[in-house]
Amino acid sequence: MNVITISREYGAGGGEVARRLSEALGWELLDHALLHQAAELEQVSDAELEQWDEKAVSLADRFRLHPPHERYLSGLTEATRRAAERGRVVLVGRGTRQLLGDLPGAFHLRLVAPREARIRRMAALENWTLEEAAARCAEVDRSREGYTRYFFGATALQPEQYDLVVNTLRIPLEDVAACVAAVVEQRWDGRPAAVAAADHRVLTLSRQLGAGESGFAPTLAARIGLTLFDRELLEQEARRLGVSEVELEKVDEQPAGIFQRFRPGSLHQRYFETIGRLMHELAAEGDVLLVGRGGSRLLRDLPRAFHVRLVAPLAVRVRRVMEFRWLAEDAARKQIAESDELRRRFYSDSFGADWSDPLEYDLTVNSGRLGAAAVELVADAARRFWERG
Repeated sequence: MNVITISREYGAGGGEVARRLSEALGWELLDHALLHQAAELEQVSDAELEQWDEKAVSLADRFRLHPPHERYLSGLTEATRRAAERGRVVLVGRGTRQLLGDLPGAFHLRLVAPREARIRRMAALENWTLEEAAARCAEVDRSREGYTRYFFGATALQPEQYDLVVNTLRIPLEDVAACVAAVVEQRWDGRPAAVAAADHRVLTLSRQLGAGESGFAPTLAARIGLTLFDRELLEQEARRLGVSEVELEKVDEQPAGIFQRFRPGSLHQRYFETIGRLMHELAAEGDVLLVGRGGSRLLRDLPRAFHVRLVAPLAVRVRRVMEFRWLAEDAARKQIAESDELRRRFYSDSFGADWSDPLEYDLTVNSGRLGAAAVELVADAARRFWERG
C-alpha cells in the first residue's frame, strides 16, 4: 500500500491522524495543499477554488451552462490522480476515496464520532464555547454531506466503501494512526494481547452475511487468546430455556413485535432475557469473543468490551455465500438481502438502534477489501485498547 485516504466527520480527528500517519510513515501529507495543486492545474487562484471546497452546490449553480464547480472537481481529480501516481501520500477529505475508485494499493480510512464528542473536541481545540462549536459542527456537517452526495452519490459514506471506519470517541487518535500504519507496512506486533490485563477481555463481533468468512472468528480468537462463543451461545441458551436448538433458532437474532417481545413467558421474551444474562456472565469470566446476538448493545456499558463489525462489498459477499452455501447467484443475493433486513429489524426492535451505524462499534472493518489483514488489524487494535485499561 502506498496511498492512504482519510474521510472524516468534522471534529473526529482527521487532521491529527493524517499528521501522525505522515510522520510515522515518512509520507507526503496533502490536506489543504491538494486544493492549491488543483488550482495550479486549472490555472485559477486558490481563492476561486476555495469557495467550492467541500461545499454543497446550490440549485442555481447546478443548472448553469458552465457550472463553476466543474473546474474545482476537474482540478481536484487530476491533482489526486497525480499524487496517487507519486505514491507514499496521505490524502485528506474532498472525496479522494471516491476519486481514486478501487485503485490498487490504496487504504481508505473514515473517522466518525458522536456529535457531542466532536463538539467538545473542537471547543477545546479552537477555544470556542460549546455553543459556538455546536453551530460550527452543524454547519460543516451539512456542507460536507451536501458536497459528498452531489458529487459522489448517497452511498459514498457507507461503511462498505472504506477499509476501516473508526469511532474516535472510543479509540485514541494515536492508536488509530498506529493501527493503520501497521496495516500499510504489514508490521504486526506479535505479543499476546494485553498480557498485563489478561482477565475480563471481551470482544463482540457483529457481521454482515458473507462479510465474515467461516474461519474469521476462530482465527481471531486464537490470535488474541480468547474463547469463542458463536454456536456455543445458542447451545447454552437452549439448555437454560429447556428447548431444542431447532426451536430456539426460530427466534435467534430474529425481529419481534412489541407483543411477542414483552408477552410474559413468550419464547422471544425468554430468549432476549436469557441471552443478556448469558453474555454478562461470560463477560464477567473474561477472555471471550462473542459473535452476534446484539452483543455490542447488551455489553455497551462494559468498559473492557471491544466492539467490532465486519462488512464487505456486496460482490464479495455474494461470491462468498455462493461458495460456502452452494447457492446460485440470485439465491445468494436474496439470502443476503433477507439477512440484512432481519438483522436490521432485530437491532431496531430490540434496542432501538441502527445495526449499520458505525457509532455502534469501535471499529467497522472491511474484510472483503483487507482479506487476511483484517484479523491482524482487529487483533492489534484490541490489544492496544485493553492495554490502555
